[in-house]
Amino acid sequence: MKSLLRNSAVALSLTVSAMTVMAVPTLSAQAAVPTEASLLKLIKVTKVVEMMDDMTSESRVTEQVMQGLLAAMPKDDLNESQRQQFDNIVNKYSKEIASSFDMQSFNQQIMGFYIDSAKQHFNQQEVDAQITFYSSAIGQSIINKQPAIMEDYLAKVTSQVMPTIMKTSIQKTQDIMPRMAADIKALTAK
Repeated sequence: MKSLLRNSAVALSLTVSAMTVMAVPTLSAQAAVPTEASLLKLIKVTKVVEMMDDMTSESRVTEQVMQGLLAAMPKDDLNESQRQQFDNIVNKYSKEIASSFDMQSFNQQIMGFYIDSAKQHFNQQEVDAQITFYSSAIGQSIINKQPAIMEDYLAKVTSQVMPTIMKTSIQKTQDIMPRMAADIKALTAK
């Protein structure tokens, strides 16, 4: 019985040692900083560039700027003709704002930021696993649904949350400004 226990202990010890030796390369691979090439591949399979191009297209930026301006400006008192003219004016200036951006440079900068951040937070094994998953049919299905999900999500946030935030912010600012001005005046009077 002693011999069996000793042999079992030795076998267990050898097994643990073997697993430890085998785990060392795995742990090293897990801790490896992902390569830029693998991160660029991840960006490609997750269609980040296509989504950025879609999100930052002039028409999309114009639409986003217009939605922001429309949410911030009261137009309830306008008749139908005035409302159409108002929309045309906002659209005109939204396009001017959108055309002032260098989207290609902007997208390159965003990709650089993503790569830098991913190198800090992902290891090579995690990047490889993401590439494998997002290269699969189910992964591509999820990626292909992301723009519609984001569009739906942002539409809800823009239409339901932002007007409330803007209204509350304006009201609170109007409430705070006189008190803040008085506090600053008192400070400078000292």
